[in-house]
Amino acid sequence: MVPIRVLQVMPAMDAGGMETFVMNVYRTIDRDKVQFDFLYHYDKPCFFDDEICTLGGNIYKMTVRQDNNLPRYLRELRELFAAHPEWRIIHGHYSGFGMFYNPVARRAGIPVRVGHSHNTAYEPNLVGRLDKLMSSRFNAGLTDRFACSQKAGEMLFGKSPFTVLPNGIDTARFAARDPQRRALLRGELGVADNEILFGHVGRFSAQKNHPGLLKIFAAVRARLPKARLVLLGGGEPGYIEEIQNLARSLGLGDSVIFAGVRSNMQGFYDAMDAFLLPSLFEGLPVVLVEAQTAGLPCFVADTVDKGAAFTDRVHFLPLQDEAAWANTIAGASLRRDPDARRKAVEAGYDIHHSAEILQEFYLRRYAEVTR
Repeated sequence: MVPIRVLQVMPAMDAGGMETFVMNVYRTIDRDKVQFDFLYHYDKPCFFDDEICTLGGNIYKMTVRQDNNLPRYLRELRELFAAHPEWRIIHGHYSGFGMFYNPVARRAGIPVRVGHSHNTAYEPNLVGRLDKLMSSRFNAGLTDRFACSQKAGEMLFGKSPFTVLPNGIDTARFAARDPQRRALLRGELGVADNEILFGHVGRFSAQKNHPGLLKIFAAVRARLPKARLVLLGGGEPGYIEEIQNLARSLGLGDSVIFAGVRSNMQGFYDAMDAFLLPSLFEGLPVVLVEAQTAGLPCFVADTVDKGAAFTDRVHFLPLQDEAAWANTIAGASLRRDPDARRKAVEAGYDIHHSAEILQEFYLRRYAEVTR
């Protein structure tokens, strides 16, 4: 059997929550039945490129987010879709540009155009306002809709029907504890056994609220002098430098570790003692699913959907109140949840569950439109 091919439409495939979820599905889905190809809106090397190619995917990179040349983008879309009549399904994860690629796909005769909502709000800046305006035209061109949460679906699709698809992960991998791995990673980071390592995973952007995170951590350090913080994620070098300067100005010195983008994330959750997520907004954060599955106590902004919690180790806290965070953290047990994986699976966050839903959907819709 020749697998059907589904085009995943992305901004790019760097290390982020949305991209990680798509790769989790791709690794798990039966690739003898369903294969993925990828359309990027940046022509640059990306974190997941090599793995995509190894798994059998093809990558098509356009330059529109770099040169803003819409006539060229539309021409290249028409040429790309005409050259690939095997694509009967496109799955759009990039709502802002859906107003362009969905109509071109429809005119090219691609009958199934899926939209996927991964967030509940837009960044509080000019780019975010433009994204919101462009995304408002995404829904009209869709035949099917998925969302990571009820709120994310309502935000992007309004009253149109959609399916909530949990952001599944490999629960066995993230639940596994390895004392040797923990010791080695903490040694690499320069964290002593008697220090408390807090962690945060997320790209350096306004949404992830790194300035607020550092202010919270400064308040925590005042209560827990042996606290350290590891920041995992990439971003624009200039913005990362701003955050580094802020850490210095807050007197945090080398208590904050900028660890960059890493591939061995389960090892870092092993090395942490607690997880912090003070985002301005989220859809249903993959990193919070990972951290909970690792059994970590999680301290999370009350801007995050409370439906994302499936263990009793999650504390929701007011975003602007650093003292509340410090007091709660100082008084909380940092013991891991030994039953976290079972809870993750029962809540529907195992990737085998998510991949099975998508695989059945792709095969069913393909059969319907190729009869």
